[in-house]
Amino acid sequence: MPAARRRAAPIPALPPHLEAALGVIEAVQSLGELVDVAEILATLARRLTELVDASACLVSLVDVAGGTVRDRAGYARPPHEWPRAAEEYALADYPRTAAVVETGVPYSCSLGIGRPDSAESARLRDLGYRALLMLRLRVDGEPYGLIEIYDDHRRAFAQAEIRLCQALATEAGKAVSRARMAERLEEAYFSTLGALAAALEAKDAYTSDHALHIAELAGAVCERLDISPGESRLVRLAALLHDIGKIGVPEVILRKPGPLTARETVKMRQHAEIGARILKPVPHFAELVPLVRATHERWDGTGYPEGLESDEIPLGARVICVCDAFHAMTEGLSTGDAGGRGLGRDRALLGDAVRPRVRRRASGGRPGARLAADRARPCCPAGPRAGLRSRPRSRPSSYLRRRACHAMA
Repeated sequence: MPAARRRAAPIPALPPHLEAALGVIEAVQSLGELVDVAEILATLARRLTELVDASACLVSLVDVAGGTVRDRAGYARPPHEWPRAAEEYALADYPRTAAVVETGVPYSCSLGIGRPDSAESARLRDLGYRALLMLRLRVDGEPYGLIEIYDDHRRAFAQAEIRLCQALATEAGKAVSRARMAERLEEAYFSTLGALAAALEAKDAYTSDHALHIAELAGAVCERLDISPGESRLVRLAALLHDIGKIGVPEVILRKPGPLTARETVKMRQHAEIGARILKPVPHFAELVPLVRATHERWDGTGYPEGLESDEIPLGARVICVCDAFHAMTEGLSTGDAGGRGLGRDRALLGDAVRPRVRRRASGGRPGARLAADRARPCCPAGPRAGLRSRPRSRPSSYLRRRACHAMA
């Protein structure tokens, strides 16, 4: 009879110092999986709060030349929460904060313990906390951000806790550096792809830089709609290539100054399918095919090529559609040719094109700053993306009429 198996001994709990070290390792691993700077900073705020069992953490960006600090990401345990609007303040008003940014030496204080700095004490009272630990976040050897860890209990942060936070901040700085490099490569990739799209579409004078502007608009709308960075990237790529199928449309149709005939309209509408067929064999562009094919569908089902309606149309395609039409209707406003009629024509065209929520995001004001408790947001209104700068252009009235006909085709 086989001997009875011995029961495995329970794994003993780790000593507190090893548990803390394990927390840093797990946090570093989670940061290494992220490629977006905002997500890295938001994750850093949450991990630091958990690491030292604090109440909240705020990560701000430092403008050394301007002498200012601006909130970027925050995390707070209930019932605490950070205000949604990002704040900016001058370093000159907070000497201790300025010293941390300049020297990199951490600073901690607590109400009721010792003699904390008066400016920091006042800020603690305003925020409703009783203890603070400040650290500098360095990226590529330069001051990049300020980390503020808050607790609603009176406490003196131990030296071991400060060292653990510094170690995690150092790794976060490396993650931000990698993400920034990836962003620069991404912008170079977009610019190169935009140049390729312009070359392929050169036979239509309008589309030579149209795609770059649509990609810029689409990125801003995605931000307003809280679309994730990964999905936003796909939408921007699809926007760059949404008219690439026009390479298969006769040039005489693309350059026709007036309305298209029924037969010419059929030819023109084939470009959506042509573009999808061009992209389909390329594995890297597989996710773009449904967006490129559906950019001319309409919310009421009157679009093409499949007659999709309402939520059957991919959200990314609806974003590109509204940006395409908005740009076609308003690009001549700077010359005074379209006057105040440009936006009116845009609204008339878009009335049945896309879901109203998307339309409002495209024609509304700039996205404002906000700070979520567990998700970072840009701390300033969205502007032109690097490599996709907008510039004023002048178009003749006949040219604008031709583009309006083509946009509605």
